[in-house]
Amino acid sequence: MEVLKVENLEFSYGKRRILNSLNFTVNEGEICGLLGPNGCGKTTLLKCINRILNPESGKIKINGQDTSCLSRNKIAEIIAVVPQELHVVFSFTVLQIILMGGTIRYGLSGIPSKKDYLRAYEILEELDIEHLASRQYNELSGGEKQLILIARALFQNAPIMLLDEPTSHLDFKRQHQIMEVIKKITVSRGITSLITLHDPNIAARYCNRLIMLNRGEIFHQGLRESIFHKKSLESIYDMKIKIERTPSGVNYVFPEPETLPQ
Repeated sequence: MEVLKVENLEFSYGKRRILNSLNFTVNEGEICGLLGPNGCGKTTLLKCINRILNPESGKIKINGQDTSCLSRNKIAEIIAVVPQELHVVFSFTVLQIILMGGTIRYGLSGIPSKKDYLRAYEILEELDIEHLASRQYNELSGGEKQLILIARALFQNAPIMLLDEPTSHLDFKRQHQIMEVIKKITVSRGITSLITLHDPNIAARYCNRLIMLNRGEIFHQGLRESIFHKKSLESIYDMKIKIERTPSGVNYVFPEPETLPQ
């Protein structure tokens, strides 16, 4: 079932066009990867979907509703965001960070209930990180912080999750741990995950659907199996690449040596 629909979306910073006539849909329960080079508009697109930025033209619809007609609280009910980083000045604990995801539900008092605390602990247990509950967020490793931000998004209980480069700055092991968590919760909870990525190998392994961007335009989109190939990837990265299949049947992407600077 179609959950997210973007129609003729355009956005500019001043006179510089960032997004140009984007059209795509994402279905319920999918992990949809936004793939492309730096500066192609991936993060800007997420900000437009979440209405942090207001597009010049076009529509963004969630379950048929135009998000331009929705309040900030209503958008927070349907869209949760996992940023690349969360800069925290004060010494908040992990549990406090997660509880911040439910702010719109706390009413005039602004105080979470016992039920909220129990639900936060349940999410920590679901992600197998309950041992971090009382730790200071700023003391955690990069991978642990990313798991906490995912937990906070789950606590928000929104049907759509936007993740901006969740594997950036992480080592090889942590990258795959984070993506396995995203895959698990997307399937088990039936949510829709839209995720920006740099690494095509991560996208090939974990995404059901791909949207390939370059210079603010969609070059290719569709199910991973139909568009993940040499020609499409070369067009968005402006370089020659090779794709080889591993013994386990997974495609692996790497650049042609002669295309790299010496």
